[in-house]
Amino acid sequence: MNFLNFGKKNRYGKQRRIEHRGKNLRISRTGGAALRTQAKVAGLNVTANTRHGLRISSRVAKNTQIALQNGRPVLRGRYGRGATRMNLSKSGVSVSTRNALGTFNWVKPNRSSVKIAGIQLRGKKAANIQLVYLLLAGAAMVLLVGWQVLSFLLRILGRLFSTALHLIASTPYLLDSARQRLRNTRIKTRLKHSKQLFEPPLNNWTASDLQNALLLVFNGWGRGLTAQQAAEKIIQRHQQHKATTPTLQTNSHELNNIAQRLEHIRNQATPPSITSPEVITALLAQQHQTLTQEQTVDSFLNADDWAVALGGRTVLQEQLLQIFADFAQLRFEVAEAEQRETNLNTEQGVSAALQQPFSQPVQPHQKPTQAVVNLNTASHAQLQTLPHIGFERALDIMAMRPITDVAQLTDIHGIGPARLADIQRAGVEL
Repeated sequence: MNFLNFGKKNRYGKQRRIEHRGKNLRISRTGGAALRTQAKVAGLNVTANTRHGLRISSRVAKNTQIALQNGRPVLRGRYGRGATRMNLSKSGVSVSTRNALGTFNWVKPNRSSVKIAGIQLRGKKAANIQLVYLLLAGAAMVLLVGWQVLSFLLRILGRLFSTALHLIASTPYLLDSARQRLRNTRIKTRLKHSKQLFEPPLNNWTASDLQNALLLVFNGWGRGLTAQQAAEKIIQRHQQHKATTPTLQTNSHELNNIAQRLEHIRNQATPPSITSPEVITALLAQQHQTLTQEQTVDSFLNADDWAVALGGRTVLQEQLLQIFADFAQLRFEVAEAEQRETNLNTEQGVSAALQQPFSQPVQPHQKPTQAVVNLNTASHAQLQTLPHIGFERALDIMAMRPITDVAQLTDIHGIGPARLADIQRAGVEL
């Protein structure tokens, strides 16, 4: 049975055509039995076949052959790569495509072929079988492409939905960030004109002068008061409640002197917007960069502590805090654990690095302390001694005052029931 090609596969993995091809004998279903012999004479291929007669052929170009078949000229060729090729034969030019069943001739369908289980069919039957196969294969291809397109669209929709949810969730932060950048851009355009009003020049102001100026701008202009009124309130508060007020790192004479300078600058400004509290705070923040890191942070926190002591921060004061941190390029983070407990006793525990804007503060986990913290009267630094309370959350707590229920802390972003329980265990009161 081996001579009939049973069990033999072609290069496409299909059963070979069932036939016998011997050296001189060929037997097939369509061609019957024939004797043939082949020889090469003077560079020409000479083939004699009992069914087809005598053929003399020669290769004239790549994939092209010219022959004489029983005295008639024949030109044959097959061109192209892949499944689809162009055919040149005695019947003319045609285009055929090979598939799993055989070959379909697009120009002359009746010259198509089909091979099923090694049995090869040609002619009209083969063409009909090929057409049915091509229709089924085309439908399967359309379904496959449709499924791939649908899968692609579903993935795109999923990503768009995920992106939309992310944008919705982050919109408040994006808007705040955009407003902050726009505000700082407007302020920057006025700094040069504002700086020219300072006499003596701002570069000649001492560290104490800059700290006093920030204290008065923040607690005077930030509350709608003049610098002199702020100086009077601060001095009076310090004299009457010295034990419970923040540190006053100056005397009344120096504070009043700076207050007069600030009001003189404000009165001669044209237009008044170049000496607005926001612009002056930004200018002072930039000048604070000439001081040491510790002096800048101390000036910032001291001004804020006085705001709490004088009745809590206003909305404008909260904006001034952010502006100062932006223009001073401050980033706040909790001090190392070994120093923390010592610093807590002195209402410090915050260090700064001139690395990135205040708008991206670091909020590490806080170590609980045994001291009871009053949420309504504690200073900014004292609030940070509580677990989970960093720089920004301490500011949020101050903005909520007066606090009537500890559970109100869950309104702050990042504080849930578990963290609230940690804070209560650390010791808080109202």
